[in-house]
Amino acid sequence: MAVELDVFVGNTTIMDEEVYQLWLDGYTVNDAVKVRIEGGVMEECEASADVLLSDTMDQYRTFQMCERLLHSPAKLANQLLFQIPPHRQAVLIERYYTFDDVFVREVLGKKLSKGTKKDLDDISAKTGVTLKSCRRQFDNFKRVFKVVEELKGPLVENIRQHFLLSDKLARDYAAIVFFANNRFETGKRKLQYLTFQDFAFCAGQLINNWTVGAVDNMVEDMDVDLDKEFLQELKELKILITDKDLLDQHKSLVCTALRGKTKAFNEMEANFKNLSRGLVNIAAKLTNTKDVRDFFIDLVEKFIEPCRSDRWTAADMKLYLTHYTNSAHILDTFKPGICILGVQGEEGVWRLADGSAGGQREGGRASQLGTDAHILATGIPEVHRHLISIGSKATPMHPYCPHSVAIERLDPRLMVSLFLGGFGSHSCWIAISQPPTESDTYTECTDGYHWDPQTEHCKDIDECERDEHDCQPSQHCINALGAFTCQCPDGYRKVGTECIDIDECRYRYCQHRCVNVPGSFSCQCEPGFQLAGNNRSCIDVNECEMGAPCSQRCYNTYGTFLCRCDQGYELGPDGFACNDIDECSYSSYLCQYQCVNEPGKFSCVCPEGYQLQGTRLCQDINECETGEHQCTDTQTCVNIHGRYQCVDTNRCQDPYVQVSENRCVCPVNKPLCRDLPFSIVHRYMSITSERSVPSDIFQIQATSVSPGAYNTFRIRSGDENGDFYIRQINNISAMLVLARAVSGPREYTLDLEMVSVNPLLSYQGSYQTSSALRLSIYVGPYTF
Repeated sequence: MAVELDVFVGNTTIMDEEVYQLWLDGYTVNDAVKVRIEGGVMEECEASADVLLSDTMDQYRTFQMCERLLHSPAKLANQLLFQIPPHRQAVLIERYYTFDDVFVREVLGKKLSKGTKKDLDDISAKTGVTLKSCRRQFDNFKRVFKVVEELKGPLVENIRQHFLLSDKLARDYAAIVFFANNRFETGKRKLQYLTFQDFAFCAGQLINNWTVGAVDNMVEDMDVDLDKEFLQELKELKILITDKDLLDQHKSLVCTALRGKTKAFNEMEANFKNLSRGLVNIAAKLTNTKDVRDFFIDLVEKFIEPCRSDRWTAADMKLYLTHYTNSAHILDTFKPGICILGVQGEEGVWRLADGSAGGQREGGRASQLGTDAHILATGIPEVHRHLISIGSKATPMHPYCPHSVAIERLDPRLMVSLFLGGFGSHSCWIAISQPPTESDTYTECTDGYHWDPQTEHCKDIDECERDEHDCQPSQHCINALGAFTCQCPDGYRKVGTECIDIDECRYRYCQHRCVNVPGSFSCQCEPGFQLAGNNRSCIDVNECEMGAPCSQRCYNTYGTFLCRCDQGYELGPDGFACNDIDECSYSSYLCQYQCVNEPGKFSCVCPEGYQLQGTRLCQDINECETGEHQCTDTQTCVNIHGRYQCVDTNRCQDPYVQVSENRCVCPVNKPLCRDLPFSIVHRYMSITSERSVPSDIFQIQATSVSPGAYNTFRIRSGDENGDFYIRQINNISAMLVLARAVSGPREYTLDLEMVSVNPLLSYQGSYQTSSALRLSIYVGPYTF
């Protein structure tokens, strides 16, 4: 059965994602083959087990060669050994750095050292993750930590840019680096119910609010180092529990807000002081390294477990902490006669309201958000300065704190985000010396408010409707309680008072090429690709379905296409046209006689008198057998190469007489027979032109031999030009040899004579007799 086999050879590295995952999971080649067989791959591709094993081994070798490039993902795009499309590179990198949550949960917070790596055998047995996969994941953690600890700037962005990871995976690695750097204790039994994602969320909150990077993203130290100055300032929060008046007022505000909103109100009211003392004490001790490491254990022991023992639900904890934080903005001071309001806007300006004087004055200008902002007016107790300076970036807790930023996501189990929101993100605090007496009349409002005589309250001024803002024409004014903000258009970020274009191309939004334009960007694709519906990814264009200029066959490939030709044609220099192959010009042995080129193929032809046998050989037509001759009844048809010959049935000439169909005898009683051969036998044969020489063409053999006779063979006549000679083989046979190449058409008639001498049959001398073979040789006109 004829089978047409098309073979495609390309330079794109083929990688099976299923096999890649098996390699990442640490399967051996044989185990991977078993998994693939169980998955039904043999039925899908109709492959044998040997082929599947070979394919798996080849892909494993490719992955192992790529692994060194995956250690530095940026090199993968620039190397020339493997032709891997950009989207496939992203998949390989993302999967290589993806880790098992159960594995990272076991090593989270531990030092990424050789000592920890020695424990991977036990971790593998405990988690069910293969040892090879455990080692890969651990080495990835260590590699990322080693790279980013030398860098300045935002941790997540550094990881994303240097390892080309997705935002989600980069944030998870940032959490791992953060916990390894600060050595938080996560392995205690009390914390086992927490997953890695729980800790990862908490790490994100801590990185954004409690680290030096939250204040200055270009610090010398790694921006996951905790801000020691801020932790020191948290000690000032102890006033919330050491001052009885503040504690009672705080409790009153919280309980008033909670009353009627939860079934656990009685427990919340009864345990307020203990819970508040626990939270504040955790904050106040974070200057000690050990207390930092035990931070999560302390939260569980001093807040979570007491709440659980009172049968609080997660919603109860969330509600309590929300109002606990929101109510902490009013603190009684020790110095009467001063009402201090601290508000920090986006420009870092602190405004102080002096209630006793009835006027307003600006304090100092902070160079940055956070702890540098406590350079305020003189005469304010130091403790109040710290409380004021803590404000920024928190959930709006008071009408006088409009420039804060809400923290949306809350962990329903640990609730640490609200704790971080309360203390870690520098909440906006208001210090009031003493509540005004009922007889006091208050008609002055702080900046951003005006006195409403009808309601006898300060009412917000909408600067955006009144056009009392200083936003630039390109900015959008947004009113807020007591102030306003200037918002930049999409695609811009605010630096000082200016809106600066965001270069989105820095963040690898586009799969191929990114073109930044003011306020936006556009993605472009390499030739052979088109932009996907998301306007960022690039998908392959099937040029074959879009009129590719291939004259015969078209094969779509990733990013381009290939033209191929049918059998018998070859691709032209332009890569599109198919030109006929002249097979006859390649070899003279394609056909026995003559090759004829045809479009896309060739054929063999034979001369007249021959017929094609198979596809290339020529076979003589035997006209004598097929009846395609014109010999008469008195003639005999003799087949020769390419034609036939009619010869007379009786060819005996006097003095010979015919004794059989082709044998003539000269009677001994005729005097003329004395010097002639006793008998003549007629034979016929044909040979082709230009036959190679010397060539044996006919064998002569005696049919009967007398005892004692000696026989010799010779050419009696017909070879005047010496084209033949006789080579005697033995006493009874000889071979007629063609000595020179001859061309046809031509006919030879040779008399081949055998002379017999027998001394035993004569008393007066040797007895001699002879017989002849009259051989007619026809030389055909064709050369084969």
